[in-house]
Amino acid sequence: MTGTGATGWPGLDFPVPAGARSVSIDFTCEGIGHYVVEFGDAMAENTSPISGTCGAPAALAWPVDAKTQPSIAVTVDDGIPWTATPLFSTKEFVRDAAVTADCAAFVDVYSALMNADQGYTQYKAFDAATWTARVAAASSQLAALAAASRSSLKGPLTSMSHTVSTATEPGTAQAGIADDVAQIGAACNANQTPYFLKAEFGG
Repeated sequence: MTGTGATGWPGLDFPVPAGARSVSIDFTCEGIGHYVVEFGDAMAENTSPISGTCGAPAALAWPVDAKTQPSIAVTVDDGIPWTATPLFSTKEFVRDAAVTADCAAFVDVYSALMNADQGYTQYKAFDAATWTARVAAASSQLAALAAASRSSLKGPLTSMSHTVSTATEPGTAQAGIADDVAQIGAACNANQTPYFLKAEFGG
């Protein structure tokens, strides 16, 4: 399948053959812009869109089951040509167990850091001493997760742990960790084990 520019939602028809249990989509787009590819309905199917940068081909993989919607949605800059070539298989999509475990554990750690910053800066729910205690607890949890990791997340988890351990200014628990979080998110998404944050404050 080929296209130019974004497809919009819900995307284009992308027929799924009977008996398919997984798919690898060779995706290419021109230029150096960002892309996002969603196969089926990620929210309904508890899977993840996969993102990357145009300019080099990438193999993007998803599980397939009875609830998989036969569609593909592509987000790229206006005027950017793209090509998606599927290879369906009767073999099950295999998730890396170590990545799966790290992504699941990361939910509580990153949620704690986010809630500490938001609770202190945006919602005035507690004072600086409570922020410090919350971040210290999350930092210890993150250090343990990084030390125990046996997956491709070990590097960004270790880097993130070092940065968080130096956070002393109330409200800055998430400062300097964006690249590490992006790497962790990309690995979790490619493994089709996306993480979701648990917000303590707000609607």
